Amino acid sequence: MKKFGLLLLTALAASTLPACNNDDGGYPYNYVYGIITTVHTLGEGDYYFERDNGQTLYPSEKPSLYEAREGSRAIIYFDLLEGLPDYDYNIRLFGVEDIYTGAAEVVTTQEELDQLGSDGAGFPTAYWEYFNFTKKWLTLYLLYPVTENDKHEFAVIVNKVSAPEQSEEGYLNLELRHSAGGDVAGYTLGYYVSFDMEPIAAELEGKKGIILRIDTRENGTKYLKMDLPAEQ
Repeated sequence: MKKFGLLLLTALAASTLPACNNDDGGYPYNYVYGIITTVHTLGEGDYYFERDNGQTLYPSEKPSLYEAREGSRAIIYFDLLEGLPDYDYNIRLFGVEDIYTGAAEVVTTQEELDQLGSDGAGFPTAYWEYFNFTKKWLTLYLLYPVTENDKHEFAVIVNKVSAPEQSEEGYLNLELRHSAGGDVAGYTLGYYVSFDMEPIAAELEGKKGIILRIDTRENGTKYLKMDLPAEQ
């Protein structure tokens, strides 16, 4: 799962869908893709997916048991079908893996800060540069000991209570907070977490990017600097 997950992050960062092209330049129908998307519902059980670059994917062939939730984040596994009007891609959907979806927030009081978790979470240092950051979403791949993953909660905050230890002009300081929720520590596993950045749009206005503080379990506090993508 970890190795495949890192490949997915690479695909997420690419400007187009990953593929091995046929000689004629078309996509092979026997190749299964995996990318992170946002889920959008259409009513009556219908739905489509949106990539962070705005491309849309409609599953004209889909599993019958999947229940879409508007605005949730998910890894989708699919291959490509013939084109479809109104969508960038027409797909055959094989499976959907929901990932943790939260929202960035501004914390202004010590009471709010105390309610947030302080459990550490690591990340694969050789691949952190593949973390995806846009004005809309921040997506991370985190490592932490887990037995029941649904007990874990995450938050990304603008800390207005205490000054950051590391800052840079033009960059917004953020903190990752993690609560294990009383989960009994098991094997260290890797999972995606994704945060809606729109609630802190005013804080991001005019910024070049962010400096994200992550308190890790084994390597102390780490700071990751991420630039916003260039405007298209």
